[in-house]
Amino acid sequence: MQLFQFIYESTLSVVKWIGFLPQSIAIAARQKRQQTVLNELEAERLDRIRHPSKYLGK
Repeated sequence: MQLFQFIYESTLSVVKWIGFLPQSIAIAARQKRQQTVLNELEAERLDRIRHPSKYLGK
């Protein structure tokens, strides 16, 4: 009986994990986009510090 309960709980755990997989992929993609934007902003900030003459009119 314990074996069947173990198999049932393991199966339920796997199904739960599969159910959360799309959500975790979406969260990872969102975080990657946010990090990309932050990296671009940081690159522009550093470029403004290094080459202020390029940004005189802005």
